[in-house]
Amino acid sequence: EIAGENLIVAKTETGFAAAVCVRIDNAEIPEIVGTIAGEDTIFIAVRGQKEQRIVLKKVWEIFEK
Repeated sequence: EIAGENLIVAKTETGFAAAVCVRIDNAEIPEIVGTIAGEDTIFIAVRGQKEQRIVLKKVWEIFEK
């Protein structure tokens, strides 16, 4: 879910956010500035609105495999 111009919010099952976040971080997506994980929510900071679309696509690709 897009939240503002520089943030993506991703929801997971309870307890899975940290593991999902590690997988996103390990993908080394250059458009991602940083990530923060809670219990079931991940905040993904990106450089701008254009990068949001790119990151959303790349994150979906990671988990489609």
